[in-house]
Amino acid sequence: MKIKAVLMDMDGTLLGRSQVAVSVRNMTAIQRAIEKGVHVIPCTGRVYNMLPPQLLTQQGLRYFVTCHGARAYDKVLDTSIYENLISPENSAKLLKILEGKGLYNEIAANGTIYFEKSVTDNLDINQVPEHHVWYVRDNCYTAVEKPSEYFAEHGISIEKINLYGIPEELQQSIYDEVGATGFIKHTRPGAGPNLEFSTDTLDKLKAVDAILKKLGVSYEETMAIGDSSSDLEILKACGLGVAMGNAPDNIKAVANVVTCLNTEDGLAEAFEKYVL
Repeated sequence: MKIKAVLMDMDGTLLGRSQVAVSVRNMTAIQRAIEKGVHVIPCTGRVYNMLPPQLLTQQGLRYFVTCHGARAYDKVLDTSIYENLISPENSAKLLKILEGKGLYNEIAANGTIYFEKSVTDNLDINQVPEHHVWYVRDNCYTAVEKPSEYFAEHGISIEKINLYGIPEELQQSIYDEVGATGFIKHTRPGAGPNLEFSTDTLDKLKAVDAILKKLGVSYEETMAIGDSSSDLEILKACGLGVAMGNAPDNIKAVANVVTCLNTEDGLAEAFEKYVL
């Protein structure tokens, strides 16, 4: 089987302990695959401009699946070829629930991150997840006074939301209140200090479908590599599903092969064996 495309997860797969920098071996494998004519497609839960800078500047990387499938993006044309977002009206309702509480709340939309300005004005850098610190310190985000009003006024649709460090006394009420809207899907089970949610109709395979159709590449000609439950359906759908050595057993069970750990350049090992 000749591999014509690779669907490549980020955290726990391409990225090692730092969750920021791509190793030399992994980056070399990606570059060699692109030079060989293979379509390498980052397929991640991250919003577009929170991807590692090495990927954003890599020539030949054109298509990206971001926010767990909320968007399939064409970098060359600077346009989405598929979107499954929370509508502007529902985005405003959701943000109304969250704002005014001083919560560190990353609102992914338009390929970037929005924050409530009162949060960034009083930000303790210790609130920020370690692998997001570079993004915040470099002011890559957009801060707005009242996100609910801003999103409604500008017709902006949310791709996903991440909250980190929710105070214990608010965890259950926030989990219940956003769930009660009826239009979101939690990607982490149960209430806790960290939450992540997107539209309730989220389906990563539909975003992948849009890209593969545009490329004229079948799933049988595609290799997928990942480590978590968000990669499960893609690993099952592709002709070659590669689980990382650090993946849980249920992910390894559906994969065709298992490579070594993300901290040992398991992605590069898979590229070298099956693509290069």
